[in-house]
Parts: sequence; structure tokens; C-alpha cells
Amino acid sequence: MLKVLPAVGAVLCLAACGGGLSQQMEDGKTPNTSMIYGYIDMANGPCWMEWFHLKQVLPKTEEPIVSFRVADGAFYAEFISPGSYQLHEFGGAGSWPNNAFYTFRFPAQMEGIRVDDPSLIYVGAFKMKNIGNFWGAKYDVDLVQTPTEREVLTKILPHAKGTVWEDRLRRRLEKLQ
Repeated sequence: MLKVLPAVGAVLCLAACGGGLSQQMEDGKTPNTSMIYGYIDMANGPCWMEWFHLKQVLPKTEEPIVSFRVADGAFYAEFISPGSYQLHEFGGAGSWPNNAFYTFRFPAQMEGIRVDDPSLIYVGAFKMKNIGNFWGAKYDVDLVQTPTEREVLTKILPHAKGTVWEDRLRRRLEKLQ
């Protein structure tokens, strides 16, 4: 019985922390929209990435925050309307025993991300790094070369199965060969 308790505890913890968007992409929304995607390596961070948000800065809207889907370090959001956006924040829950929630904000970006014509927009791969010292942890992200756009697309393609995005992602993968 005692050997089963850790497994049961882990399942309950995963179920309790599950929330957020499904990883499976949706189908049937406006076809003239874009998908934005990227990757963050959180191995050196205090948590796993459970959410990622983009902020729409133009045109102004009552709900400017766009929630992304997250899978294995990749973040992606389909059906992004034309406008200007900025990387906003990401985070997740730490592990036991501290169970803290971590939110990391990106600094304001001058140019941001401009979405005009329907397209697939890769914002890059980042790596979390601990820049803290003896008195505590402090984190930052660096732009890195790996995984490549192709590797990120390979991670998110299974979540596009049966949607309008599946074909678009496959065509992009072919171009990247």
C-alpha cells in the first residue's frame, strides 16, 4: 500500500495543476488568420512552462491578452488576427515543497510582432537561465539557436491533426528541409 501512495499523489497533483488550454488546436474559426509559435527551454528555471501570453497593442482591444497552448516547451496560438503584438509573460507552478507560482514578464519590445497577411510566424527559441547569486535566484531568458523552427513545428504538428493548420504546418516543414 505504501508503494502506491506516491503514484496516487503524483496523479492527483497533475490533475489539480492541469488547467489551461487544451494542447489540441481548434478548427473552424476565421481562415484568414495567423499562427504564432516558439519555444522556451525551462530546464534551468524554477518550474515548467504551463502558460504563455501575448499582448495585443494595436488595434486597441478590450481583451488584449492572447493565451497560448503549451506542449513540451513549445508555445503556439492559432487564429491570431491582424495587428501588433508583444511577447508578454509566461510561467508555471513550482514543484513540491514550495508550490509557488512563477510569472516571468518580457520587457516591452519596440517593434513587437506585426501580423498582416495570414501566415505562420516563428518568434524563436529561448532558454531560461538563472542569473541569481548567493542571496537568491533571479531569472532571465536568452534567444538561442536550438531547437530550430523545424524541431518546434515537429513538436506542435501532432496537436494540429485534423485541423486547417495541419496542412499549413506540413507545407512549412517541407520548405524548411
